[in-house]
Amino acid sequence: MTETDATTRPLTMPEKFIPYLERHRIYFLLKDIVRDVAINLPKDHLKHMKVFLTQHALCNKEPDRVILLVSPNLEIDVKRLVKDMIKNLGFFVITRRCLMDRYEKHDNYVPGCVSPALLSEVTKTMTLKEPVPNVGWLMFDHPCTVREARCLQQDGVLPTVTLVLMPTPSQATPTHDPRTPYRNFFQQDFEALKFAFKATLMEVHIDQDDDPEKIAIKCFNAIKACTSGLQGSKQGLHVVGAPGVYRVLLIGPRGAGCNTQAVMLAKHFGLIYLNFNTLLNEAREKTDDIGEKLRRYGSSVQLKADIVKRRILKKDCIDNGWVMTGYPRTGMDFEHLDNMTTPPNRIIFLNADMATCKARVMSQGVDWCTGQAAVPGSGPRVMHHSKNDEMELDAEFDYYYSEALAELRAAAGLTAVEINAAESIDKVQVKIQAAVISAPAFDIEYCSQLRNVRAD
Repeated sequence: MTETDATTRPLTMPEKFIPYLERHRIYFLLKDIVRDVAINLPKDHLKHMKVFLTQHALCNKEPDRVILLVSPNLEIDVKRLVKDMIKNLGFFVITRRCLMDRYEKHDNYVPGCVSPALLSEVTKTMTLKEPVPNVGWLMFDHPCTVREARCLQQDGVLPTVTLVLMPTPSQATPTHDPRTPYRNFFQQDFEALKFAFKATLMEVHIDQDDDPEKIAIKCFNAIKACTSGLQGSKQGLHVVGAPGVYRVLLIGPRGAGCNTQAVMLAKHFGLIYLNFNTLLNEAREKTDDIGEKLRRYGSSVQLKADIVKRRILKKDCIDNGWVMTGYPRTGMDFEHLDNMTTPPNRIIFLNADMATCKARVMSQGVDWCTGQAAVPGSGPRVMHHSKNDEMELDAEFDYYYSEALAELRAAAGLTAVEINAAESIDKVQVKIQAAVISAPAFDIEYCSQLRNVRAD
């Protein structure tokens, strides 16, 4: 027997290993291997497991689906590049001109009007026509707007790789020009589409002296690297993994009931309830480096991210999972959270109109003697809470509904669940529980990754 034999001494799993095992479904892969060995009872177990892993890798390989975005600052022969990629990878090419020809023949076509939803339907039909699904496809001048991209995503036309060709960044930071350059109907909104397809983004830097053959090789290598999950820093959020625990975000304005629902959800699933305001107050009182910076300079985006990261990497959160409210509040906050070791795998928006939220908040009071919550007017010592000032509340709601909500939705991706929080507490809680236990982003039976799904 060896030193690592579990029969000789208890084994402990280092906390830093657990997120990796979860994200890559190592537990489920081992389960499948053990089951296969137990059923087949091979004479050479090691050889049998090698064959199983080889077949597993081959079976899970899906055809590449590529969207090509070319920076307007880059002058290259895109058509020649596409021909070289077809020669090397065997793609079917889908162009906007090809789509428009079919779009104009559609029964619902209205002359002089281009419907993103109808154009997306035509695109989906083309991608599902044999043998395109088995070979893979390449789009290089479609979609052109974020609206068209969202329609494609909602219809399930999802790329495995979004290839972004751009000039090699210079050492000096370029001057930002807030003006949007003019573009015609067939030109793509480059920066907006990069954000829309960030889940599969792969940047390819092209130098001025690169010949067409070298550019094609760079693109080919980038596609293979991206489909293997080998993305560089800030080059997409290629998230894989499957948690054995739930990590839930409840996002909504004040008055939507996030805290109430989070407490009930934590009790039902045995999760750790994390309220960001509580974490912030606790961090401010500590004598460590973060507490010192908070007291001296106040909170910043990075400090808030450090507070959250320190808490969710503790053993109780890793073992039991967590549900968090009050954070993130902006798209930048969400980006920091999503790049942590154990990011959220369930994102739920609680939606309610401004009037409903404001009425709920203004109906909350506090007993100034005991500090207990109470309804205003229910007693002589009950008063409105100081943080519920109507003017400040209006400003907070205005910012949330006009700016923050759009940023958070864009950052959360397609698998975020939206729930009407204006309904009764019990009904909302049932819907939240259903969203939490919904199907994961992996095929649990075969451990195969479901592409472009931002969940487990």
